[in-house]
Amino acid sequence: MTTTLRIQHRTDVHYDGPVSQSFDEVRMTPLYSESQLIRHTSISVIPQPWQYSYVDYWGTQVTSFEIHEPHERLTVTADTTLDIVKLPHVDSGMTLPRVDAGHDRWYEYVLTSPVTEPGPELRQLTGELVDESMTINRVGHLVSEMIHDQVRYVPGSTRVDTTAQQAWRARSGVCQDIAHLVIGCLRSLGIPTRYVSGYVLPRSEAEPGEPVEAQTHAWVQWWDGEWTGFDPTNLVDSGESHARVGTGREYADVVPFKGVFTGAGSTSTYEASVVMRRLS
Repeated sequence: MTTTLRIQHRTDVHYDGPVSQSFDEVRMTPLYSESQLIRHTSISVIPQPWQYSYVDYWGTQVTSFEIHEPHERLTVTADTTLDIVKLPHVDSGMTLPRVDAGHDRWYEYVLTSPVTEPGPELRQLTGELVDESMTINRVGHLVSEMIHDQVRYVPGSTRVDTTAQQAWRARSGVCQDIAHLVIGCLRSLGIPTRYVSGYVLPRSEAEPGEPVEAQTHAWVQWWDGEWTGFDPTNLVDSGESHARVGTGREYADVVPFKGVFTGAGSTSTYEASVVMRRLS
């Protein structure tokens, strides 16, 4: 089954005074892959910058740009139309004792970090939840269900630098935190797991062409012989409503927008909006 989506992601940056120069990069272009066929993609920036694109270490398309003229506002708009193909996934039957075979290849996705470290309590709960006879796919679903049941999704309840342990103690967070928690738990079992940044259509039943307000989203992929995507916030497999922009160890590897500036302005505020349409 193939679904065609159009995604328009706009970010407005407001400075509290004129800035003379700004240097920025965005990760807003969905990946081209076997399951994602890009029909059209563009990124426009106002004021008009000098810009170039490259693929980073993790395989994500990055658009980098510089503005060397006074400005108090910056607007970036990414517009992409793509086909998402739902590929069949057959459980490989890989179990925990066999997952070590992928450690050399995916070593960076096995290590925890200060952001994804689950902490002693959650490590213990994860260990008690599974046994070595379970397939990796089964373990991934069980851990996702545990986090989904224990951590409430509360928009705006955390910051971009909130750690998995902080979100666990609060028992609340956003999709980024829920993904970090699942990643930390699965890595504690030795399962290579990575963070996925992208977009999800919130209303799959929307009429073709109907604009739907959305937002950037995060989910996970674990390795069970191939990368298997799962959305622990919504407790569903990643599918025709999920458009991947990039993958990495954690949020910091796939930040949608970041930059620096010089000038009279000392602070900046950000406003972002995402509109998605299902075209077919």
